[in-house]
Amino acid sequence: MLFGLPAVGRRWPGGLRSALAFGVPAILAWLLGFHTEALLVVSGSFAVIYGEGRPYRSRWWVVLTAGAALVASVWLGATAGRLALDFGETGWARMIPVTVLSVLALVAVYVVAALRLGPPGAFFFVLVCAVASYLPAADISATRGAVCAAIGVASALVVAMSGVVRDPRGPERAAVGAAVAAIEKYTTSPTASVGDRHTAASRLHAAWAAVYEAGSTRGTSRPALVQTLFDAHLAFAAATRARAGAVPDPESAVESPRDQLPLARPGIGYRLKRSLHRDSHAASTAIRVCCAAAGAGGISVAMGLSRPDWAILGAVLVLQQGPDRVHGTYRGMQRLGGTLAGVVLFSAIYLSPLTGLAVIVVLMVLQFAIEISVARNYGLAVTFITPLALLMGTISHPGAPLGGIVVDRVVETAVGVALAFAALWLLLPGAFRRALLWSDRRVLELTDRLLTALRSENASASATMELRRDIQFELVGAALAGAEAAHNDRRWAHRMWDRHAEVDHLGYELLARCWTADDVGRPNDIDQWQRRHDTVTGKFDSRTLG
Repeated sequence: MLFGLPAVGRRWPGGLRSALAFGVPAILAWLLGFHTEALLVVSGSFAVIYGEGRPYRSRWWVVLTAGAALVASVWLGATAGRLALDFGETGWARMIPVTVLSVLALVAVYVVAALRLGPPGAFFFVLVCAVASYLPAADISATRGAVCAAIGVASALVVAMSGVVRDPRGPERAAVGAAVAAIEKYTTSPTASVGDRHTAASRLHAAWAAVYEAGSTRGTSRPALVQTLFDAHLAFAAATRARAGAVPDPESAVESPRDQLPLARPGIGYRLKRSLHRDSHAASTAIRVCCAAAGAGGISVAMGLSRPDWAILGAVLVLQQGPDRVHGTYRGMQRLGGTLAGVVLFSAIYLSPLTGLAVIVVLMVLQFAIEISVARNYGLAVTFITPLALLMGTISHPGAPLGGIVVDRVVETAVGVALAFAALWLLLPGAFRRALLWSDRRVLELTDRLLTALRSENASASATMELRRDIQFELVGAALAGAEAAHNDRRWAHRMWDRHAEVDHLGYELLARCWTADDVGRPNDIDQWQRRHDTVTGKFDSRTLG
């Protein structure tokens, strides 16, 4: 359970890139005599992880953006640590880094959740900020730490883009292949489930994002890869309608709307703004993370533990992806198990005679292991994150007794996980219900706007295409909210499921209908769709919160 590895495709190339992004500049720095700085480069080299799987045309920007955030996190952490030292390391002074880390976690988790970026999430921003908060104790300034991180970012950028020489279209081809495979499973299986449809829709959504980011949709001609994805999209739409009992009439379809490519996913501004609602999954996740982080850090300070940031990291790692109670509890167990295994691994490294370049090689191996495991099993990833973070922490406390390090880290992790469990089970206990209802209402609101638009615009008009894109995005969110509700409260979810399923069917079937518009490019049964929409909408009221 703690260390299983579900298949998610090849990860070793990304692991190699992650190791090289740190190792190359670190070794050069060490050979030039910058021994302390060599270890600090790792803070910026984490940027390479955020570019994995992205088309090269956009990967450089993603790596630079993540890198800038990592550099800022290092500077912020070191500045907070400096302030804590200036105020005399009293209990209140130690709360300065705790407050900074909690606010950083709030912002980073919200952004990652609202944009649906997935692993590795906000954790590494909080991690490097936490480690940097102890740099002033080693007489390392915030500027010096940030410069070292920036060197790591530069290395990460070069390494991340190295694959463009060998296979410049590899990432988008992989995304399209995953979408086609998922759609083929959904369309050919006589027992395809709602989960199969959700998987197909999610991968289709991701594939269109990839080909748009790659610039493959530009120009007058349509590349074979885009046409393959477009054909799969049409097959998905046809299968959705057929499973709903409405077989499209080929004679009523025209080339204009059917030949119009779907738009890319909604922009960053749309995704961030839509989640600025108390009932959104991103908002509730960010609030839980901030409260758990602040509580874990505060308790650690009150207990006199040496690294309250470690308790904060424990809470953030459990909660950052906004898991339901079942998966969150499982994640907490992974965090505890991974930490125990990680401190054992750290102890072996700490007691070994390894020094200098050998330590850098060990850190490279840990970087490799983190990358290949972080998207597959957090328990295993934590096993490697723990010794890496502890080795970085020895910069400010060289020669610290091993026993104290091990005991404190385990206790701090237990505090963080305990606060994460408390936030998961006790804080905003009805959030999953509100998130599902909010997500379903978002779908209903947008389908109503689409039906209104279709009365005056054809299905391939700019305004209607944007609404169709946004509905697809909201349907994926509603499916995720439904899964969370089912895990948190099966009885309540069972009562709500018919209404949720009606919204789901309405959204997907209306999108499918838009691919088979009549000779004026609009569905000829809008009134029928509107009546169906109004019937489903009428079933929602505030009492469904239960």
